[in-house]
Amino acid sequence: MKKIITMLALSLFAATAAFAAEGKVISVADGQAVLEMGTDAKLKKGAGVKLNGKAGKVTAVEGTKVTIKAGNTADLKAGDTVKVDKAAAMQGC
Repeated sequence: MKKIITMLALSLFAATAAFAAEGKVISVADGQAVLEMGTDAKLKKGAGVKLNGKAGKVTAVEGTKVTIKAGNTADLKAGDTVKVDKAAAMQGC
């Protein structure tokens, strides 16, 4: 029974940890931040994300550059490193 619980906990942790990625801010304007992300980010236009813990939405993806509209972009400046998490699809179930 302990093995099952341990495996379940580890798989849950791996699933949530896989959604986080870091990026570098290229520019900020009009409530949107353009980020340089790695190829492993795999974000799509329209995806819900969290930018440094605040809710946002991907508005454009062009190669490794991702544009995110979020409420906390005024706090960012070019060169900052930010954390981007994919927002959970089902919350409050």
